[in-house]
Amino acid sequence: MSTAAQITDVTRTCQDSVSTAGLVAALEAAWSAIRAQHSEVPAAVLVVGSGSPTKPSQGMKWGHFAALRWQAGEQQLPEILISGEGLSREPEAVFTTLLHEATHALADVRGIQDTSRQGRWHNKKFATLAAELGLSTTKDDKLGYSPCTLTDLTRARYRSTITGLTEALRFYRHPEPTGEGKTRTNNNNGVSCECECPRKLRISKAAFEEGPIVCALCSAAFLPEDIDRDTYEHPTFTTGSTPAGDDHDQDQADDDSEDPMVFYDPTGERYGLPTYPYKFAPSDLLTRRQLRARNLRPGGQDPAAQIMWRRGKRVAYLFRLDLALPKRTATPAQLAAIDKALTARRTCPDCGQVQPYYIPRRTGTCLDCTPEVTR
Repeated sequence: MSTAAQITDVTRTCQDSVSTAGLVAALEAAWSAIRAQHSEVPAAVLVVGSGSPTKPSQGMKWGHFAALRWQAGEQQLPEILISGEGLSREPEAVFTTLLHEATHALADVRGIQDTSRQGRWHNKKFATLAAELGLSTTKDDKLGYSPCTLTDLTRARYRSTITGLTEALRFYRHPEPTGEGKTRTNNNNGVSCECECPRKLRISKAAFEEGPIVCALCSAAFLPEDIDRDTYEHPTFTTGSTPAGDDHDQDQADDDSEDPMVFYDPTGERYGLPTYPYKFAPSDLLTRRQLRARNLRPGGQDPAAQIMWRRGKRVAYLFRLDLALPKRTATPAQLAAIDKALTARRTCPDCGQVQPYYIPRRTGTCLDCTPEVTR
């Protein structure tokens, strides 16, 4: 076989007209230029991959730093990913991404936590390190100090490096489809309820149906805004047994199959407390709900009597009308203090963001700042 034939049969090491070797080489040369100016920035493995979001609500990722992802002999190296979609930008923007990831690499070398919320929130420590590498940062409401631009001095210092990227950026990747048009089929937001203060809370539908949640300030139940408080009866008011002291109206229908007069004990000799069947209680004795309907409260008095029905399984205490006091309402100062306290419980101490839920006491941080292994 001739030498020419042997050469023809050898597998080619690159394609005739398309090769990304120059692109990767230009990115590595840019990283080397950064390391030449900042010796603490570590050597890294540069890769080009997808930066497309997995959800429509997420933004495009231009780059990513991951510590100790590659093994080179006895040495572990970090990974610097440059998204293929981001290569469609101007060369200066691509180089800015490299400097951005170099900032994360420098923070990793120095043992500085420069991000939280799974790497999305960039804190002031990141901004300080970015300025050291020649970046100017601005604060974003969702990403912190992630947005960066080159300063004039940095642009002049790396002019030749950016020019090298200009010649190599002949490829870019098309974004992945993220499923636009899909709508959520379930709703886990629960039921939004308020008391008469009014304070608000959100609970699951199952928790709401188990029974009323009563406000300690105004003694009113938390109910959905679209429900008439005066006519509403909770589903659990009509089933099951209720302990003494539960709050029920005397005008509820009595479906007791026994003679209701078995509960007529006005002296309390039988039940230990004056007891009446439904609709037989004196007019000067009212339940908590009936007092609340008149903007009154028991005022610390002990129950004066009780009503019983459904074979004694349902009980409601009665209070003297003449001893009732006006219902208390929260002052503006109390409402402000409550709002401040609840806001503090929803504020993450790590990222400083106010979350729509209370910070779990088990972890002490919001879900975004909590590592998945500790959840």
